[in-house]
Amino acid sequence: MEILRWLTQIKIGLLLNIAGTIMIALSFGKNLENAHQSDRKERKIYLASFLHPRLFYVGLILVIIGFILQLIS
Repeated sequence: MEILRWLTQIKIGLLLNIAGTIMIALSFGKNLENAHQSDRKERKIYLASFLHPRLFYVGLILVIIGFILQLIS
């Protein structure tokens, strides 16, 4: 019961924001085709790709719900 007393609406919102942000970050990754650009020193800079759209949208929804929970408390 101590956990339920600690878990307020603001803290739930913060946890949802953290989870959503991590999910959004994990939805991007290295390009599957190894596409890259070269800089002035001829170093390869690999391009990021949008790999997991569902993960992105779920993360975005969690972030929105987290902000709403923080605003209404």
